[in-house]
Amino acid sequence: MVYKKTAVLWLAILIFIFALELSFTTSFLMNYFVIVIALIYLLLLKKNRAIIIALFIPILPALATYWSILLHGANQDLALLMVLRTFVFAVLGVVFSVGIDLEELLLVLEQKGLPTSFVYGIMVVIHAFPELRAEVVNLYEASILRGKKLHFYSPMLYLKTILSAFSFRTQYTEAIYSRGFVEGQQRTHQYQYIHSKSALIIVIVIFAFANLLSFF
Repeated sequence: MVYKKTAVLWLAILIFIFALELSFTTSFLMNYFVIVIALIYLLLLKKNRAIIIALFIPILPALATYWSILLHGANQDLALLMVLRTFVFAVLGVVFSVGIDLEELLLVLEQKGLPTSFVYGIMVVIHAFPELRAEVVNLYEASILRGKKLHFYSPMLYLKTILSAFSFRTQYTEAIYSRGFVEGQQRTHQYQYIHSKSALIIVIVIFAFANLLSFF
C-alpha cells in the first residue's frame, strides 16, 4: 500500500462552508476576499479558461438579479450584494469543478466510511461522460448521413443517448466484477490517503481571515 498526501477534503470542506456562510453574510469585504483567493488558486493551477468562465458566465444572471431587486424597490446595497454573491458562487463552483480531483475526493470519503457502492457508482458516471459525449457526436453525424438531422432539442437524440447509457452500464458492471469487486465486502486500496497538515493550516488561516473581514 502506498501512502499519499492529499488536501482535497480540506478544500472541499472550505468550499462548502464558504458557500453556506456567504448565503447569509452581508459583508462585501468577505465576498471580495473569497473571490480573490479562489482566482489566485485557479491561477496557481494554471486554469486560465476556468478563470474566464468564472468571471464572464455570471454576468448575465448578475445583471438580471440587480435589475429585478431594484424593480422591487430594494436598496442598491442589497442589489450589489446579490450581484457579488452571484460571482462568488460561480467562482466557488468552478473551483470545485476544476480545482478538486473528484475521483480522489470520493476515494478519500470511501476510506472515511462512505459506502463503496455509492463511491464507485459516481466514479462510473464520471468516467462514462467522455464515452457518452462521443456517442452523442456519432448519433448526430449518423442522423445527418440519413438526412434526418437531430437538433439538441430533438427527443430522439436524448432517447438514443439513454439507451446507449444502458449499454455502458452493463459494460462497466462486468468490468467492475471482473476485477474482483464484491458489493458489501471490504476491499484493499492502492493508496492510503493522509491529510496534509500544511493544507489544513492554510485552510484555517483563510477561513479565519475571511470571517475577520465579515466584521468590517
